[in-house]
Amino acid sequence: MNERFFIVGVAAASIAIVAIGLRIGAADEIRAAIVIGAPPPREGGRIAWQVRTQDDDGHTRVAAALPITVTLRAHGTENVFHVATNVDGVAEIAADVPGFVFGDRVEIEVHDEQGGLLARGVATWPSDKEKAKPAILEHAIARPSRSEGALRMHVAVFGGALAPGQPGRLWIRTEASGESPRNPKIEVTPDLGLEVFSPYASPRDALCARAGSIELIARGHLGGVALHAKDDLGREGDWYGGIPIGAGAMHVLAPTTAEKGRLTISITSASARSLAYVELDDDAGRSEAIALPLTGEPPHADVTFHPRSNGRNFIVVSGEPDGAGTIVGATRAVPIWIGPNAPCESDLAEVSAQSFPRFVALDGFVEKKAILAARRKRGRMIALAALALGSLLETLLLLRAAREGRKRLRQLQDAIVEGGDAPTPTSRTTALDIVLVLMLSLLGFALLFALVEWTSR
Repeated sequence: MNERFFIVGVAAASIAIVAIGLRIGAADEIRAAIVIGAPPPREGGRIAWQVRTQDDDGHTRVAAALPITVTLRAHGTENVFHVATNVDGVAEIAADVPGFVFGDRVEIEVHDEQGGLLARGVATWPSDKEKAKPAILEHAIARPSRSEGALRMHVAVFGGALAPGQPGRLWIRTEASGESPRNPKIEVTPDLGLEVFSPYASPRDALCARAGSIELIARGHLGGVALHAKDDLGREGDWYGGIPIGAGAMHVLAPTTAEKGRLTISITSASARSLAYVELDDDAGRSEAIALPLTGEPPHADVTFHPRSNGRNFIVVSGEPDGAGTIVGATRAVPIWIGPNAPCESDLAEVSAQSFPRFVALDGFVEKKAILAARRKRGRMIALAALALGSLLETLLLLRAAREGRKRLRQLQDAIVEGGDAPTPTSRTTALDIVLVLMLSLLGFALLFALVEWTSR
């Protein structure tokens, strides 16, 4: 047995196995999909969820734009979507599923264009349905900092806030003790940053006579308005308050009432945004949604929805993928009434928006990180086993080499003393040699296992 060859070979093999084991267990970038769920609309039978694709390097996550295939299975139906996530890594999917209600089982698979699995599993619903109920956002009624006089005014901003650069309606309802206000006239004095686009106009519909409207344009992000009211009975009143302005909010052009069927909505951005996240909600959940590309100058696009629920609905528009979950800042929720028995627009303006809590229905990173953790554990085990086995083998080989060296040295000394020729080295199999052969075999198998594990990643 050539000790030098084996000593060097064992060291090289051990180092190679340790390196491969550490590489197997090294953190890799993971690409996976997350499915964001939302409550279904009031009448059920509809899934409108969001899919996000992201890359995770172990420290941060970034959006990944790529074509994907999403498969939803629920109530015995299968819906397959071939879509592409945008620069935010987001794609909206919506499907009709007859009989579908909150909490029903939904099987989800998400693959990339090469067939690689990004997420797979059964949707996880909130454990308590109460947690999925909408939160009422009390910002439809403008709060005054000063309100006095015989005539009292209540001001509501249609859509909850003005979009900068676009006309927005304020509905003003006047009240008085005793006889109702008779033919009230209202003078408007806006602060710097607000302009009057249309002066106060009394309602044309006699059924909606209790409120009139003015139109304002926001040129900045802050502003208030002073209102002075006077009716034919000589009663007067003053109101002053800040007007909600959504900094960066988009302008939404849509009818205030519509029937079931096709509903076309026009979206215009006052800034350079090239994407708008638009969804249609009723008072129970999410009906439809789209990530809408905006083009032109100013950025603009139309979208067609198909309302399914009669009554109060909201068109929610945001520049952020999760803006509809909170409806703050630049996100707007514009009310619309679907079907018969529509209320006055002034009443609709006073309706507070609702934000529906989103939940993670499926997280593809959970399974992938579990696989990565198991692989990392195997890699560490391979590296530690190779290190221990290689160290022991090197020690035994060095001990054997030292023993053989001492034996040859004694034989050479004996030959010199006796005056004879140097003896010819002889080899005799010992228990140590058998142990060394077995351990070398184990090291070889460890190297083979490490190579198979590495190439099968």
